[in-house]
Amino acid sequence: MVFMNNTEQEKDKQKYILPAGKEGSVREILTVAYPLIISTASSTVMQFINRMFLAHYSPEAMAACVPGGILAFTFLCFFMGLVNYSNAFVSQYFGKGQRSNISRSVWQAIWLAIAAGIIIQITIPIGYFIIGHAGHDPAVAVLEKEYFFWLTIFSVLPLTGSAMASFYTGQGRTKYTMFANICGNIVCVLCSWWFIFGGAGLPAMGIKGAAIATSCGGITAVLILMAFVFSCGNRTKYRINKFWRPDMEFFSRMLRFGFANGIGFMLEICGFSAFVFMIGSLDKISLAASNIVASINNISFMPIIGIGTASLTLVGKYIGKGDIAIAEKVVFRSARIAIIYAIFIGTLFFCFPGMFVNIFGGAGPDYAEILPLARRLMGVLAFAILFDGIGIVFADSLRGAGDTKFQMMIGLGTTVLVFIPLTWAAIHYTHSVLYAWGAYGIFVTVYFLVSLMRFRYGAWKKIKLVH
Repeated sequence: MVFMNNTEQEKDKQKYILPAGKEGSVREILTVAYPLIISTASSTVMQFINRMFLAHYSPEAMAACVPGGILAFTFLCFFMGLVNYSNAFVSQYFGKGQRSNISRSVWQAIWLAIAAGIIIQITIPIGYFIIGHAGHDPAVAVLEKEYFFWLTIFSVLPLTGSAMASFYTGQGRTKYTMFANICGNIVCVLCSWWFIFGGAGLPAMGIKGAAIATSCGGITAVLILMAFVFSCGNRTKYRINKFWRPDMEFFSRMLRFGFANGIGFMLEICGFSAFVFMIGSLDKISLAASNIVASINNISFMPIIGIGTASLTLVGKYIGKGDIAIAEKVVFRSARIAIIYAIFIGTLFFCFPGMFVNIFGGAGPDYAEILPLARRLMGVLAFAILFDGIGIVFADSLRGAGDTKFQMMIGLGTTVLVFIPLTWAAIHYTHSVLYAWGAYGIFVTVYFLVSLMRFRYGAWKKIKLVH
């Protein structure tokens, strides 16, 4: 494998230093965003292919992978939100030109990731209890527990990878993380087919094989990021190897802002986890159809995640430089990019749902019911993705400015007061997965409106994330 040498890395860095008048432009946003879009899209394609393999393995495996995966991610997401917030610190220190503090921020995130990977193992019996009392089909519940277990065991991998990736993502040099993630996802896809279906002397492992293949991809990405971050050039310019010790000042500041970010992220994921588990209480057909649409949503939605992260990075950079006006321009231009993309993909979902749904078709008789229902759900998703996408851009931009406490309150309010009650009512009174997805559409619309109002209010401009 060939990595960039130090001269090539320095040349690449110069690409992110733009001439006066170009700061905050669409060009700059896309320069930072396109590797993130490719990276997140590749991760979602990997997950999409993984689930497609499981759909062809058995309907029970397809029905189990989303609840089991979401439950594992629910326990992970608080720590992921905490570790990922190092992006905001790196971006603001990058704007200020403080290289040593960039290295300190990354190392604190690495220590947090390692500690979190150990702590999170205590959630395994809790997850088993939740799955056992969710009311899912017994055959599906067994597979949910197996998938949840193996993802949780290796949870230190995505956490550590995110911590190291912040070194580059926070500076807008995002193609390094893109390269590492793509390589990891290629390894995952290759291993998935082999581990799920077996071959060359390896027995078929089904859903367990899918989880282990995901971890193989994670190991690959982490090793590549280590080679990049701890290169000779970074050891010289950033003294990345000199600031490895825990720093209580940095720790306390990262915890103060990152804790709220982690809680807010966890609340949003908890809401979607509850959504999936409540749908699972209907029947196996509804759950499988919903999981297909959720998988399609993931692969279509991840480019917007890339745009949102780019906005977070650039907002942090320009706040660090003391240029609030350009930071504000970045947000609205990022939102326009998200709107154009969401309208395009939403139109495809509404007009050609079968083009996306039918590839999940299997040989079992259940798919004669699952696929038509999934095609109907695509109409709801076509509406929801627009407001979900714009809401993510404004929410991530507020996080880049350090406005994490209010984001936590948004997550709490919209999840507890809107999403969960509406989903429960839809399932309890209508017994329809269509109305449940309608509740999701209302939730993302409210989330967007509240985030937009908060941004327009301007309190984020007064927050001091770094010194």
